[in-house]
Amino acid sequence: MGGDTEVTSGRRHEAAQMEVIVGPIQFNTRDAELLYSFPKPASDVATIVRCFTFLNRTAPPAYGEFTSCLTKAMKAGIVREERGKYVVDKGWYDRIHRADDTSENEIEALLEFEGAFVNMDFDETTDVVNVPSEDEYRSILATLN
Repeated sequence: MGGDTEVTSGRRHEAAQMEVIVGPIQFNTRDAELLYSFPKPASDVATIVRCFTFLNRTAPPAYGEFTSCLTKAMKAGIVREERGKYVVDKGWYDRIHRADDTSENEIEALLEFEGAFVNMDFDETTDVVNVPSEDEYRSILATLN
């Protein structure tokens, strides 16, 4: 990621360029897997990642995957931050887990959610409040091992 360079007092400062989501927001399969993994009560990043690895029987998502999903979900009004924890809006939680009671297991319920959610257009309704930095995320992952 590059940016504009400014020199002040003999020091070089580089302004980071931020990724801006323009137009409709679309989620991919990995996003659906992550959103399905958010617990119902507001949870910290470590808890969300633990749920993700347990439900999907896989390694934790990469930093870019996690923050991309979280950013899109916050912009679409699906997830919000509350005092350092993330919570899925109640209506969205119900929508994400609609098939839980009728499916044989979590994987089938997740696949049903994915089919209705992935590649759909969502409007931006809110601004991102806070996502963890890459160093914070790495530190969180280190505590999980």
